[in-house]
Amino acid sequence: MSNTFSFQNYLWDNENGELSLNYLCSDYNFTEKIIFPNAPFVLSKDKEDVLDELFFLLHIAAGVSYYKAFKNPAIQIKSGILSAKQADFFNKFYYYGLAQYASENKLKLHFKFPFQNKENKTFDISLSDDAFVPVGGGKDSCLTIQRLTEKGMNPTLFSVNTARPIADCKRVAGFSEITIKRIISPELIANNDKFLNGHVPISGIIAFISAIACVLYDKRYVVMSCEGSADENNFDDVNHQWSKSSAFEVLYADLMKDIIPQYRYFSLLRPMTEMQIASEFAKKCQNYFDVFTSCNHAFHLNHEKRLDRWCGVCDKCRFVFLILAPFMQKELLIKIIGTNPLDDEKQEQGYLQLLGLGENKPFECVGTYDECRLAFLMLAEKNEWKNDCLIKKLSLLLNKISKKQLDEKVWAKGNSNLIPQEFRNV
Repeated sequence: MSNTFSFQNYLWDNENGELSLNYLCSDYNFTEKIIFPNAPFVLSKDKEDVLDELFFLLHIAAGVSYYKAFKNPAIQIKSGILSAKQADFFNKFYYYGLAQYASENKLKLHFKFPFQNKENKTFDISLSDDAFVPVGGGKDSCLTIQRLTEKGMNPTLFSVNTARPIADCKRVAGFSEITIKRIISPELIANNDKFLNGHVPISGIIAFISAIACVLYDKRYVVMSCEGSADENNFDDVNHQWSKSSAFEVLYADLMKDIIPQYRYFSLLRPMTEMQIASEFAKKCQNYFDVFTSCNHAFHLNHEKRLDRWCGVCDKCRFVFLILAPFMQKELLIKIIGTNPLDDEKQEQGYLQLLGLGENKPFECVGTYDECRLAFLMLAEKNEWKNDCLIKKLSLLLNKISKKQLDEKVWAKGNSNLIPQEFRNV
């Protein structure tokens, strides 16, 4: 059936730690591979059973990367059976996770994951009280590592694939680490120009990979570094950061508690805004200044197109520079990023978008309009920044906005409901 996207099967090779995820649509066969190091694994029957369930759920989650290549195909699942609750989760995962893709491709998504009335399987396996900290190479995961370090904790640093900033941040942190290898199907890459393209909920896919890793390596906690600012939509139901949002985190936690009650996935920085994180990062994380990077050009899938650090002209570079500027010495920040985008007239349109004065909020992991506006108003009061051309020009457009009200909103403490009690003092 050419108009049907089929979740074919998944195959686990315990000797090599290799999971193959197979999909079929329009005569295209896709095989994604996830490779877990340190195989072969010694697994009890209980762990084998829970892994089989987690492999199935990852098979459905990772399929989003291939489903999006086609225009609204029907869904067929051959690899297992979803419960009503699981199907509802994946309906939301695909709808909200592909909302940006749908908008950019002018599509109205319509799909419905099939399910049967079956009981959710609960696996009462024991896991150690150790933690994984996913490392992305940016300021947020560096701050999470620093907070855990200050409390004398020894997490294992975790990443799916790597890039220089990730490797360097792990090296500076000095803890043990595990890198999972994810290999996108060569068939998708080879035919990329024939397919629809767009953003996928990559953090959500990594969440399912991390659950498998917790069972294989005996960890209970996955300590994420997603902030409260990720909850702000770009427009309507479209949120570039949906799989980093508290909405995803709550949905995912509710799904997983039925399967592995001991497993905990949460964001340590969830109660904080990007500005609060930037302030603390600037004070506590000087050892990461030379290695952290948020610029997406440093993580390009094509290794030949990767930059070492910062490009200085993209939305991520603009935002990170802006949000750190009120809390860092000007010369140091310019040295880190390699340029001063706030004194570059060519970057005016980009900053207008960040301030909510241009087109929609950029499709990037950036902070809220309120945070960006407050940062501009703070810099307009600082002698070393106030004469930079864009601070001088754009802060005038904000003169009717109450800095006091922005302060109250941006510095307020957010929701920490999913942070386990044993991590509240961190």
